Amino acid sequence: MPSQANRALPKGYQLQNYKIAKQLSGGGFSIVYLAHDENGAAVAIKEYLPSQLALREEGALVQATTAENLATFRYGMKCFFEEGRALAKISHPNVVRVINFFRANETVYMVMRYERGKTMQEEITSRKRVVKESFIRRVFAELLNGLREVHTHKILHLDIKPANVYIRLDGSPVLLDFGAARQTLTSEKSKLSPMYTPGFAAPEQYKNRDILGPWSDIYSVGASMFSCLAGLRRRPPTSV
Repeated sequence: MPSQANRALPKGYQLQNYKIAKQLSGGGFSIVYLAHDENGAAVAIKEYLPSQLALREEGALVQATTAENLATFRYGMKCFFEEGRALAKISHPNVVRVINFFRANETVYMVMRYERGKTMQEEITSRKRVVKESFIRRVFAELLNGLREVHTHKILHLDIKPANVYIRLDGSPVLLDFGAARQTLTSEKSKLSPMYTPGFAAPEQYKNRDILGPWSDIYSVGASMFSCLAGLRRRPPTSV
């Protein structure tokens, strides 16, 4: 099914008590914005907007592309909302902090603490020297501490890769852009395109999704370490 071009909310748009500053990123599942709350504090807002199912052409409201897609869109919205609810219960320095989640414009928004820095992928790419073992050991040790907290709350990430690990200005990592809602939507509605990253996804993410578990994330951590040690010059081999 072809994806459609979704229009982002405009600069200055008032979304509850948040004012949109600009779009930070966009993909097939969501759009992320930089915004400010009523006190001027910066936040990142993730909008549920799967391009295979829904479309915003004008205005703010999101609409399913077809009547057939409406039920699938709403199911994914429920999963996204529940993911936000679960993540809001986690307070760990190495896991993205969800501070609010709400429904608006016929979709769902997840408000997160805005972090300053760059992704691990950008950090390694910008280095002109070989990635040191000490960097890998420190970053991934902290990352695994955060992941343990995530798993303790019975949440899976399901999209761990260097592009989804953020390195703050102080060098500490934070795990962001959880893919559990995307994976659940795909597994329930097989007509959608797969939502995983080849090379970083565990074998069960391609098939046998009923056996997904914490081990699936651990596989992705290992694949991410491999990629980092290779200086991102090689993607890990596909697991199937």
